[in-house]
Amino acid sequence: MAGIALLATILAGGSEPRVAVAQPEPPLEYQVKAAFLYQFLNFVEWPTTAPGIADGMIIGVLGETALTSALQPVAARPFRGRPLVIRPLRGPRDLAAVHVLFIAGSEKERLPGILRTTRGASILTIGEVDGFTRLGGVINFVIVDGKVAFEINVRAAEEARLRISSKLLRLARIVED
Repeated sequence: MAGIALLATILAGGSEPRVAVAQPEPPLEYQVKAAFLYQFLNFVEWPTTAPGIADGMIIGVLGETALTSALQPVAARPFRGRPLVIRPLRGPRDLAAVHVLFIAGSEKERLPGILRTTRGASILTIGEVDGFTRLGGVINFVIVDGKVAFEINVRAAEEARLRISSKLLRLARIVED
C-alpha cells in the first residue's frame, strides 16, 4: 500500500519525492578557517580601483573543500555594509571579479598555474597547502599543535596591492618567498 502511495506521489508531482535532509555540519577545522577568513577581511585593504569592490565582496572557492559550506553562515552577514558573496569556482578562468580566492588542498597540482593567473590582480589568495606562500600566495592556513594558524607572504600582498594591517601581521608567521 505504501508503494502505491509513493508511486502516486511521484506521478502526480512529475518528479521524485523530496525529502528534507539536514546538511551535515562542516568539520570544526573548516568552521574555524571560515571564521578566520571572514576576520581577515577586516584587516586587509583593497585598492579602490579593484573591480567591483564598491559593490560587494566576492569570495571564490576553488577546489573540493568543506570550506564552501562552512562559509555559508558568513555569507548571510554583510561586510562593511556591502553584500558578501561566496562563489564556488570550477577553474582559473572563473577568477574574474573575485576579491578573495580560497584555493583548496585538492588543487595542489595546479597551484603554481593558478597563482600565476592571479599575479598582479588585487586578489587576496588564501590556501591550505604546504609551500603556498612560498609560491606567491598571500595567506596560508597551517595546523600547529592541532590548532589552525596562518602564515602571510607580505611581498605577495604588496604585489597584489593589498594592505594588511599590522595587527593581523603580528598574529601570523611571516614567510619570505
